[in-house]
Amino acid sequence: MLILERQQMIIELLKQHNSLTVTDMAKLCSVSKETLRRDLRVLEKKGMICRSHGGAMLTELFSHEPIVPPILNTSKPSFRQKILVNAEIKTRIARKALQFVNNADRIALDSSSSCWFLSRQLPNVDMTVITHSINVVQTLAAKSQIQIFVLGGAYFAKNEDMVGTLTEKMLAEFKIDTLFISCDGLDFDNGLSDNNEYHARLKKQMILTARKVIVLADSSKFNQNAFAKICNLGDIDVLITDKKIDKLLQKEMDWHSVNVVIA
Repeated sequence: MLILERQQMIIELLKQHNSLTVTDMAKLCSVSKETLRRDLRVLEKKGMICRSHGGAMLTELFSHEPIVPPILNTSKPSFRQKILVNAEIKTRIARKALQFVNNADRIALDSSSSCWFLSRQLPNVDMTVITHSINVVQTLAAKSQIQIFVLGGAYFAKNEDMVGTLTEKMLAEFKIDTLFISCDGLDFDNGLSDNNEYHARLKKQMILTARKVIVLADSSKFNQNAFAKICNLGDIDVLITDKKIDKLLQKEMDWHSVNVVIA
């Protein structure tokens, strides 16, 4: 993660929690305490935070200011905006997902922010990761035991990934043990959906290629119906989320033998 991105994440975390300790912030940002303290010094000089013994909080001036300039606040946020939303929850979900990762596995990660959080948690052990996300590749590059295969195609700058027909054709060359994906909507009637039709189509192909499909979705996605359908609820094997789902949706999950895991 770039320095500015990490500092934006710190501001967003402080917005969500009012104040945090250095230890907690370092864990959430996956950096050392020394690195975190350097970021806090920079943010303090800018007048954005107040440092206290062992922690920090936002200054009154910035506590109600949007982290992203208004001109960038569109209905379809970019990847860099998404990683600032529910960062702590996505980290918990990612850690819970590790129980489904084994040595020598061939796993696939989509380009969602949830899967990027998972890539940061993956241990440096013998496994193969297939992805179309530039950010996942950059994160895993430092883990020497992990073999990375990148799905090429048309570069989608807003989400910093590859999409399109060529990406889908390359996917057909691989056999995937476990697929991790996320979504923009999870609905009883419509199943999983995405705001981008290219992402939805690629995820459909990923699901067809994988032996097991695991969805990482925080509760803000529940009862949402995004633009393009990915799959039915019965097409997935596991849902990892942060809260219990409602009884009607849980009944549908049970009917399709979908394992719901609460992080």
